[in-house]
Amino acid sequence: MKTITKTNKFLFAVIFLSLIIFTSCSDFLNDPAVQTDPNRAITVNADLLFNSIQVNQFFRYEGHLAQTTAVWMQQMGGVDRQSLGLAQYIFTENEWTGEMSGIFTGGGLIDIRRVIAEADAKGWKTYAGIARFWEAFVMGTGASLWGDLPYSEAVSDVKTPKLDGQKSIYDAAQVLLDKAIADLTTGTGYNPPNDWVYAANKTKWIQACYSLKARFYMHWAEVDAANYTKALTAIQTGISTNANDFRTKHTTTESESNAIYQFWRSRDSYIRSGKYLVDLLKTRNDGRLAKYFAVDKNGLYTGAPAGVNLTDASNLSTTFLAKDLSFDIMTFTEANLIWAECAYKAGDAVTALAKLNAARRAQETKWGLAANSLGIAAGLTGTALISAIMEEKYISQFFNIESYSDWKRTNLPAITPFTGGAVPRRLLYGDGERNANPNIPSPSAQPARNANDPGNNY
Repeated sequence: MKTITKTNKFLFAVIFLSLIIFTSCSDFLNDPAVQTDPNRAITVNADLLFNSIQVNQFFRYEGHLAQTTAVWMQQMGGVDRQSLGLAQYIFTENEWTGEMSGIFTGGGLIDIRRVIAEADAKGWKTYAGIARFWEAFVMGTGASLWGDLPYSEAVSDVKTPKLDGQKSIYDAAQVLLDKAIADLTTGTGYNPPNDWVYAANKTKWIQACYSLKARFYMHWAEVDAANYTKALTAIQTGISTNANDFRTKHTTTESESNAIYQFWRSRDSYIRSGKYLVDLLKTRNDGRLAKYFAVDKNGLYTGAPAGVNLTDASNLSTTFLAKDLSFDIMTFTEANLIWAECAYKAGDAVTALAKLNAARRAQETKWGLAANSLGIAAGLTGTALISAIMEEKYISQFFNIESYSDWKRTNLPAITPFTGGAVPRRLLYGDGERNANPNIPSPSAQPARNANDPGNNY
């Protein structure tokens, strides 16, 4: 008999549970401290684990990883304390320990595999497809930031799993997404009642799978240009409307609020708007300036230069600081811009322009801007065309980790690093993982770049 968990108040208990698990061993059911409790849980059903997975990954994507990449991409400015250090490229291997651990524990790979196993065993095809998407998303996104990671031996009896190559992780993610699409196409069996992204809508999940396939192909296009063709094929079945955007889920209840709001609530002075993005939006007379940022104490929009302690710069807007902000992870806008870039690479400037304009129209609708206020691109070719595509993607992917992957592939936009430094091109492995697994190298032995970022000219 299947167990259905009541989930109307979905995050109150889940956040509490996920925070406990996030800081402890994911295999908590076998903890010796609870072995003598006659009332202890023997199993955790898929629905409860699935809640933990979603909450963990929502917070990982909205939290410190997004802050880091937004500061390095100068969409935001780190202006105080630890965030100022990040803006000046000063950090240690402790910086992303929790974020790296979250790949595996407390709603990470271990729990995802448990959900997949139960769904497969019971013939829950839709459930299995959604869970496989999450595994591909978590591992591929992790590989984009750290490169090589424990994976093939990570959920096993191996106590010190080896690091699998970045390429093999991406390849495995593509296989997972193909299997997820097959599962979702079949779509039989029990559906998760607590799917906070798409409410188990198979069409939307299939589109998300194809969008993620295209995104991950783009991550390898700098190494092998054939990936542009693969991405172009995949994205044509990707997210097809703003209504199908892949977004996080939050409410106005304090314990269910967005991670951006939670950070600013207690560390309001740490991060402000970035001068590069503010100036770019001003130059374009772009209506998204007021959607992203608030005016400063003088009623102006000002951004902090990279690595400068300017706490009086504009803050985030009330929209982005809202408790119930549903944060964009993958969107129809991104799908159009992937299509545009791939078409440009294929020598099809007509389609590239059409998809650039489609992305602008999608953004106008999303933000309630006047029709055509973001401009109609016409007659662009060559460098001017690809620069316009990537500039639009940089702006529309505000606070999104994907902006970092785009920049590493294209070196666009041409941001100027903090004086005397260079924008880091990967994250250091967390010291918590390194202390537990000798296969993870010390910071001095880690590469400056991941395998998919060899430094070729775009």
